[in-house]
Amino acid sequence: MSAPTEPRYATLARSVDIFKGLSPEDVQKIFNHGITMNVQKGQAVFEKGTVGNQMFVVLGGSFGVFDGTKQLATLRMGDTFGEMSLLLSEPRSATVKALELSLIFVLDDRVFQKLLTKRVAVQMLMNISRMLAKRLNNANRTIREMEGR
Repeated sequence: MSAPTEPRYATLARSVDIFKGLSPEDVQKIFNHGITMNVQKGQAVFEKGTVGNQMFVVLGGSFGVFDGTKQLATLRMGDTFGEMSLLLSEPRSATVKALELSLIFVLDDRVFQKLLTKRVAVQMLMNISRMLAKRLNNANRTIREMEGR
């Protein structure tokens, strides 16, 4: 008999976009294969231009997305970052730093390729696609506003 699923996994399955459509048991399996880590205020998770095979889910605190000294966005509980490098194996487009003591979940390509069932991997990739499409729509809207349309 397997151990019961903790309530926090049900909460994550409902409230975090990348886990939408997954069961609490699926989320628990993902967490069993990833790493949860604290990030100190001011500490960079990664720097612009570096290549990585990890994406991150904010579980607590907040992070700033920076291009040089300019802060482009703030990420909070449930937000994800790093998925473009995970999927494309290309250099990171920005630096991400903790704005306060924060907690993240680290998910690498190994989990996608070896540990997840096809159903779970497909659902997570669909969720990532939706998140990226939303970001693209927001960027397009911002560009139109800047152009005065």
